[in-house]
Amino acid sequence: MRPDDDWLRQALAPSALDQRRVFCCHSATLSGRHAPNSLAAVRECVEAGVPRLEVDVRFTVDDRLVCYHDSTLERHSTGAGSIADLPALSLRAVSYRKTGEPLAFLEEVVEAMAGSETTLQVDLKLNRPISPARARALEEALRPLGANCIVGSQSPWNLRKLATVPVAFDPTLFLNYTPGRRQAPYPRQRGIHGFWDDSPLARNPYTTPYDYLEARIDELHGMVPAAREWMVDIGTILKMADLGVPLGQKLAQWGIELAAWTLKARDPIAATLEKLWAAGVTTVITDVPRAAAEACAETRSSAAVS
Repeated sequence: MRPDDDWLRQALAPSALDQRRVFCCHSATLSGRHAPNSLAAVRECVEAGVPRLEVDVRFTVDDRLVCYHDSTLERHSTGAGSIADLPALSLRAVSYRKTGEPLAFLEEVVEAMAGSETTLQVDLKLNRPISPARARALEEALRPLGANCIVGSQSPWNLRKLATVPVAFDPTLFLNYTPGRRQAPYPRQRGIHGFWDDSPLARNPYTTPYDYLEARIDELHGMVPAAREWMVDIGTILKMADLGVPLGQKLAQWGIELAAWTLKARDPIAATLEKLWAAGVTTVITDVPRAAAEACAETRSSAAVS
C-alpha cells in the first residue's frame, strides 16, 4: 500500500465528536478513473483499503445479480433494454460507453472483496416483492463476506425476506424532504411540516413537527425492526435536525446506525459534514470520498488549533 493510500484509508474512517465515522464510496467511486459499479472500480477501492463501498444491484430475467444503477442500459452502456428483461449472458457483451469496462456481476465483486476489511454495501434496486429463489440467490452470493456486508433497500417487504445478511432500511418511499421536487409515485402528498408523506398524521394541524416526526420514525422502525442501519438522504436528515429531531440519536436508542446519502462535489462539504455528525450520522455515502476526507481532516485540524 502506498503512503498516500495509507493516509486515505485512515482519513476515510475519521473520528468526529468522539465517535468513529465512515465515508462510503458511492457506486465504488474513488478516483473517478473507472466506471461506477465496475469491477475495476471495486478493485481500486479494495486495494486502497477503503472502509466501505457501495454498489447498485439488479436482477436479470434469469435471476442473476448484475451491478448497475439504471433500470435500462441505454444511458451509460453499449447495451439496450431493461435489465429485468435480459438474461445474464447477453449482459456479458455490454460495456460502459466511456471506459469500455464490462458490467460486473455481484459474484465477481464478492470475490474481489473476499478477505479484505472493506465492507460491501448493496443497494438492492428491486421494489417488486422478492421471490424466495431471488432472496436465496442474493444471500448465497454474499455468504463469503459473512457479516462484512449490508443490503439496503427502500422496500421493507424485501428486507424482511432476508434472514442471513445484515439489512439497512431507506424510508424514501414513505417519508422524505425534497423541496421543489416534481410529483413522484411515492409519497404522493406533502404534509404541513414540509415532508412528502402519505400518512394522515402528516396533515394533522394539531401535531407539532417534533411529535409528528417522533411518531413517524417509530412507525417506520416497526416496518423493519431488524434493520442494523437506516440509509436516509441528506436533505431529510438536515430538515429533521432543524426541527429538533437528530435522527441518528433517535435511531441509536434501538441500536441502529444512520448512513447519509449522497454527498456530492457541489455540496458545501465541510459545513454539511458538521451538521451530519451533529445529527448522529455514522456513515456518509459520497461521490467524492477524497474531498470529503480532506474536508473532515481540515476541520479537525482547525478545531485542534483553536
